[in-house]
Amino acid sequence: MIRDDILKGFPELFGTKKVNGRAIDVEQAIDTLTRELRPAIAAALAARRELLQSRAPVTKKYAWPSWDEKFEDPVSGKFWTFRQIVQGMIDNFLDRKSDWSWRLNDEVPIPKDAHPLGNPGLELTGPWHPLDMAFNALNSPAPMNMPDFEDASPPHFQPDGTPAKQPVGVFAALQNAKEIFEGRWTERAYEVSKKGKKRTYSITKPPGGWPTRFARPPSIHIHYDYITVDGQPVPALIPVTLIWALNNFDALKRLGTGVYFYIPKIQTPQEALIVEKLLAGVEKLIGAEPGTFKIKVLYEEGNAGRFLPAIAWVLRRRLLGTNVGRWDYLASIIEMWKDDPQGVFPDPQSITMSAPNMIAYQKYNALVMLMAGMKNGELSQGAPIGGMAAVMIYQPSDVYGRSQYNPLALRAMVIDKLRERLLGLMFVPDGALGSEERPTLEEILVGRAKGRLYDAYRQSWVASPEPAYVAAGNAPLRARVSELQTILDAPAEMTEAAGKRMPTVASGLVDAERQLLQSRGLLSASGKITPWVIRKDELDAPEKLLTQPLWEAIYGVPKGEITIERIQHAFYMAANYGFQILNGNFAAAIDDYELSLRFMNDLATYRIDVSWLWTLLQHQARVTKDGYLKRPELTRDGVVPALNAFAVKAGTAFTKELFLKLWEFHNEWTAEFFAELDRRGDPGRFDRGKAPIIMELLKRQLLSPKYIQHSARVLFVVAQAKPAERAQVLDAMFDLSREEVVRRVEAGAVDKAVLAAHDYVYDIFPGGEAQRQATGRSSSV
Repeated sequence: MIRDDILKGFPELFGTKKVNGRAIDVEQAIDTLTRELRPAIAAALAARRELLQSRAPVTKKYAWPSWDEKFEDPVSGKFWTFRQIVQGMIDNFLDRKSDWSWRLNDEVPIPKDAHPLGNPGLELTGPWHPLDMAFNALNSPAPMNMPDFEDASPPHFQPDGTPAKQPVGVFAALQNAKEIFEGRWTERAYEVSKKGKKRTYSITKPPGGWPTRFARPPSIHIHYDYITVDGQPVPALIPVTLIWALNNFDALKRLGTGVYFYIPKIQTPQEALIVEKLLAGVEKLIGAEPGTFKIKVLYEEGNAGRFLPAIAWVLRRRLLGTNVGRWDYLASIIEMWKDDPQGVFPDPQSITMSAPNMIAYQKYNALVMLMAGMKNGELSQGAPIGGMAAVMIYQPSDVYGRSQYNPLALRAMVIDKLRERLLGLMFVPDGALGSEERPTLEEILVGRAKGRLYDAYRQSWVASPEPAYVAAGNAPLRARVSELQTILDAPAEMTEAAGKRMPTVASGLVDAERQLLQSRGLLSASGKITPWVIRKDELDAPEKLLTQPLWEAIYGVPKGEITIERIQHAFYMAANYGFQILNGNFAAAIDDYELSLRFMNDLATYRIDVSWLWTLLQHQARVTKDGYLKRPELTRDGVVPALNAFAVKAGTAFTKELFLKLWEFHNEWTAEFFAELDRRGDPGRFDRGKAPIIMELLKRQLLSPKYIQHSARVLFVVAQAKPAERAQVLDAMFDLSREEVVRRVEAGAVDKAVLAAHDYVYDIFPGGEAQRQATGRSSSV
């Protein structure tokens, strides 16, 4: 069931463990839970695929669920209607007793170290392999840490050409966590050679000072070839969850903490039920009370928003809060509209968390968590969590001196977390307000406006452990609510970044910042903080909560420009990140020449760029402004697309021919980038031979009529394929029908691994195709 090299390389992770006084066999547990949950996972992924392929209008297939739609209750085994679930959440918010009233975490209390309102500040995410990454995470001033086995994880595969002695990163990260929690690295240094120099790392904090850890397992759409049940790879969620829990439960308990997870990419209550059954199954296995394992959930799929109250209800025994993440969420709403020529999005980089649709998304998340997390008038049972800040700090040693741009990153961090904090200020008045104007925060705090103030967004994400960057984000999240207006009104304090004047971290708001917050309803015309007023009588029935105007605010196509420069930029980011994935690097800091900053990319950012470019090409979207494709030039910031080379007029369609011109220009950039490395005597970290592979892959994928929801799975299978297999895999995924792939496998023309790669990418399961054909459905991929 587990491949020999994994068992031999990581024997401590497997075998029989004594957990909470019980003897448990890890392999048997994986086998049992895989057999139990695999059919539901296959059904959930098939439902995703069916939704993606549906030709129904977006307003129909992504509408709010029917009030009569039923969902299984994991606690009682009975079924509730969507109306009953939403009404029960409303009843809890109104402190109204009813047969349907429910709230979060009503059985096992939230541990102090896991409470989202008790530990304000940043949540740092990143891989725990190599070991120095884990040490840096524990030494970080961010109060929360997420060992990442998902978007920015250490690889769960070995790219073609990997040295035989190099471990599979995901299992190495799990081993690192086990050793750290058991105390094996206490007062012990880790030495490693980097760029020819020996470096030493150690954990500098005692366990009581470490950030609280929430392991971030993969979602249900990823599988691991190294572990099989009945000859089929297991869904990665199952082994990561089990290995983490069974190896660390007792050690974490001795450290005064617990087993906590951050669950990604849930789209429906049915998918939430899979997670609940998995966690409850592991709790039963070790003899822990249901709800002992606490979780946070990434609300990062547009489809999930339709069901958000029901997802929270399914997970109510353990859900601490839902996070708003820009990256996968933005990709998912681009995806929602992918088949509608009128639904092509503007440049994704212009859709910031301050964009109107993203503001609506963040407010909706806060409202649902407020209503589900209330108890006796207090927000005590859970809370919303903010989104990612993914800009990285340049080191002073940067060869191009780009650390001069760091003030931009630090100020952006402050404003990002300030905006989130203000969005989480919600005021529920005791009765009718006397004025048409919303009360200010100051008026509420002094009692001039009567009611309850809730301060909900106190935690938020960050991608870098850099102390100055973390400090800039921690400050607005940790400030007392009475200090927020003073922070905004502080005197302007200016510095320079690349010769331009800009506000420092400590500065009060400058005019542009204040105007943006005012335009989003967070500040009054006079600059005073104005919390969101939530009147109970406006939310006392399900129809008043999930309205058509709310749907349009969240899911409507945002306005904006489509420029050839931004198209070229999106391709640059996708190609650079794909190159690193093919080399086995999931967490990639890429120089963003538009922002003049280093930007942390992961599987989610790749999904945005590829999804957007695919929709542009499928609909031959028209450029909205005159511009230029640019050739590479060595500038003070390195080799970037900077020379105006090919004029593109407003109204020009983004055709295959124009794409191929862009594709050629990026090949030129790649050649110039490598040449610049050679001039500097820098061999680089990665195998340059992977560059033409990602270029061919992107060309095939973006020009193919087939849409792939999670593009990174293409990278996974191509990265592992031998050169002789690679062309066959690309043909199977982008050019051939499944029936033709099956025919070639049966004829011996291609290996059955090619069919397996196709089916993995398109969520097709053993027996599923025959069942679809028996019911009159056939595959269209």
